[in-house]
Amino acid sequence: MTLRRFTAADDLLHDIAGRQNGRESLFYVLPVPHEGLLALAYVFKDESTGRFGRIVALADGVSPDPLFLDMAGDLELEGDDLDDFVVGGLHVRQPEPLHAAELAFVSPDGFAITCRLEGTHAPFSWHDGPEGCPPWAADDRYEQSVRTRGTFTLPGRTVEFVSAGHRDHSWGTRDWRPLQHWKWINATAVDEDISLHGWISYALGDRQINGYVSRGGFVSPIVAAEARATLDEAFMHTSVAGRFTTADGQELRLEATSVAGLPIPARHMQMNEIACSATLDGHAAIAHIELGWPQSYIADYTAPGAEPRVENTTTPTNDRSIA
Repeated sequence: MTLRRFTAADDLLHDIAGRQNGRESLFYVLPVPHEGLLALAYVFKDESTGRFGRIVALADGVSPDPLFLDMAGDLELEGDDLDDFVVGGLHVRQPEPLHAAELAFVSPDGFAITCRLEGTHAPFSWHDGPEGCPPWAADDRYEQSVRTRGTFTLPGRTVEFVSAGHRDHSWGTRDWRPLQHWKWINATAVDEDISLHGWISYALGDRQINGYVSRGGFVSPIVAAEARATLDEAFMHTSVAGRFTTADGQELRLEATSVAGLPIPARHMQMNEIACSATLDGHAAIAHIELGWPQSYIADYTAPGAEPRVENTTTPTNDRSIA
């Protein structure tokens, strides 16, 4: 099948003026499981205000709280467009459209990230998934597996790393209300040219899948996906196992074990972000897996006296009472 191709302009801002729940966002995840660390950076434009927000975080698998988490909104874009800009101290460059991005951030207390991300294949559009891009999610959205190289600086420690991660760019409507639960699964083999992006969601009573498997840069959409997660007492996933079938008839199996992570609130949902050591069909891999849950669902299930949850076997119900 012929996949949608993006242009260099799709790495820049899009015209979504007047759109209800309009948002444009860039997300970069930097798992470094061999160092026990996960970093991420998220930048978004809120079309209702024309202002920007950003999140920068670093977590390990030891500390009960993130090593660093800074969430800020109502910010100006410093720069003319998304090819080279700063939002809240986070500097993002895209020197090679649709292929490379560079991040730099230094906090007042000395926490710092520098990283270059290079795509291992052409960006994949959710419109090429079996059910397309949901209208509440975006007008369009691209996902891309990346190799990473950079440095994390934190008190008493500097980590230089070569790893793998993931990035996405979406624009259009972003309405969180339909979502009840999701699994956003990304993994790249260490020494093989294999990568995975898988999306399994429950929204408006329907189960949806999307994503791809890339083998040697040849990208094939996922047409069937199954994944199960083991959860700890705080509802963070400690392991994930999945099986994904692509349009070219091939199957890929994922086994992932959590190493470092943190929760991030998003409207009525909570995004549990985890860096994992993993395998893809037995090949050593690096993974980032995000599970989304209603905050009220987590609170009810983890309340004092509730039995700890062992495995994700049911679909949570939607609660729209949390804005």
